[in-house]
Amino acid sequence: MGKSSKSLFSSSFIAYEAPFYRTAFGSWPCRRRHRRPGPDGRHLWPALGGNLATFSYSGADLPINETNYITGVQVGGTANISFGKLAFQPSVLYTQKGAELKANQRFEDNGYTTIVEVTMTPKLNYLEVPLNFVYTEGGDHGFQVFAGPYVAFGVGGGGSYKVSILTTDPNKPFNGNFPGSLTVEYGDTQNDNANAGIGGSSASAPPLVYTARRFDAGLNGGIGYRLGPVQAQVGYGLGLLNFSPNDSDGNDTGSKGYHRGFQLAATYFFSGK
Repeated sequence: MGKSSKSLFSSSFIAYEAPFYRTAFGSWPCRRRHRRPGPDGRHLWPALGGNLATFSYSGADLPINETNYITGVQVGGTANISFGKLAFQPSVLYTQKGAELKANQRFEDNGYTTIVEVTMTPKLNYLEVPLNFVYTEGGDHGFQVFAGPYVAFGVGGGGSYKVSILTTDPNKPFNGNFPGSLTVEYGDTQNDNANAGIGGSSASAPPLVYTARRFDAGLNGGIGYRLGPVQAQVGYGLGLLNFSPNDSDGNDTGSKGYHRGFQLAATYFFSGK
């Protein structure tokens, strides 16, 4: 039995015990052999990593000029159910997604120029369940490839934004950078931010609400390496569900947004007791 087969048994051992064989010289017991247990699907082993996340938009034009990656954490647990060189590894993870969004507009008025740039960084927190199938070259060690679906449920979030105004008009008092906070809510209709004018000051922008649909699902895939109990993987997540809500009146905006991101994760498979 190879090492990969041992991973099916994490909290027990297999003992081979032979009866006493009677010979002319007496009774001689056969030696008892113990097999070391390995990780199996009855445990969630600790997993820790990070995300490099962004958004991908399609459909109707949005006033977004630039979409950039942001970093986030990923922490949780992973199970391992081995079938030789192939393993099924479901996980339960707390993961952060999001993006940096930039929009700018230029105004000309009475010979004066005003440039307004808005940078928004929503960070969305999800409880995510990836269901990956992993092929390991050596069974319980060596190069890996993996792929599988995932489902996710939004559980909170936050973020920030900044309004930068540069104007040559002496009659406009606002000229500079004005930071503000973002609150993330989940729903099918965009918050109208009716209270956006409340809470701001001459040095800051008012708090805003960023709305996203709560459910996400998609595909994962990537490569990795396993050395004994340690597994390290680099993957890419492709969101397939639109997270952009309808407008504040409930109408379809024609724009669709999807999660995209790279993932780096390490898992430690403790030996069973």
